[in-house]
Amino acid sequence: MQFRPEIDYYEILQVHPRASPEIVKKAYRTLMGEMRAHPDLGGDLERAKLINEAYRVLGDQELRRAYDRARDGRAAWGGSGGGSPAGGVPGAPGLDFERLAGGARKVILTVAVVAAGLVLARILRSPALDLADLIAMLLVLLRIWGQVSTLGRT
Repeated sequence: MQFRPEIDYYEILQVHPRASPEIVKKAYRTLMGEMRAHPDLGGDLERAKLINEAYRVLGDQELRRAYDRARDGRAAWGGSGGGSPAGGVPGAPGLDFERLAGGARKVILTVAVVAAGLVLARILRSPALDLADLIAMLLVLLRIWGQVSTLGRT
C-alpha cells in the first residue's frame, strides 16, 4: 500500500495542498524536531509514523499526484464518508455543504454588520451620519462577502 487517501496528509503536516516541496520538507522537519514528535525526543511513536507516512507521500511528486487524484475522486463522492453525496446512491444529486456553509456565513455576517450599523445609528442619532453609515455598511458587507467567498476556494 503506497498511501491511504482517507487520511489527510496535508492536515497532518499542516501544509496547504498547493504547498511547494520545500514547504512540505520544512513542515516535516519542524514537526519531527522542534515540535518533539520524534520518538527519540519523547514523541508518540504512532504520531511519528503518521508524520513519516505523510512526508513520504507528499515529498515524492509522483506519489503526491496520485494521492491528490485519489483525494479528488473521494471528494467527488462526498469526502471521507466514502459514499456518494446522496447517501450511497451513485449519480443521485446531493448537497454541496461547502457552498451551503459559505452562504450561511454570508448571512450571519450580514446580520451582524446590519445590527452593528443600526446600533451605531441609534447611538449617534444623527440623520447626516445615517447615509454615511449605510454606505460604510454596504462597503463592509461587500468586503466580507468577498473574503467569505475566497475561503471556500482553497
